[in-house]
Amino acid sequence: MDEITRRMAEAEQAEQEGDYRKAARLYDQLGKDIQARHGRFDPRALDAFEGVARSIHKGAS
Repeated sequence: MDEITRRMAEAEQAEQEGDYRKAARLYDQLGKDIQARHGRFDPRALDAFEGVARSIHKGAS
């Protein structure tokens, strides 16, 4: 398992456990790190930022 996959799984786990702030923080940092290493429009970064939005939405519900 590569680092990005591992970190995405960690954020997903936090989201599943209902810790939406932690999940949003993990997704956000992952998205920024992916952009820094692989370019602004890397699809994995976009997936991570979608995770941020999803976590915020779930936390506000």
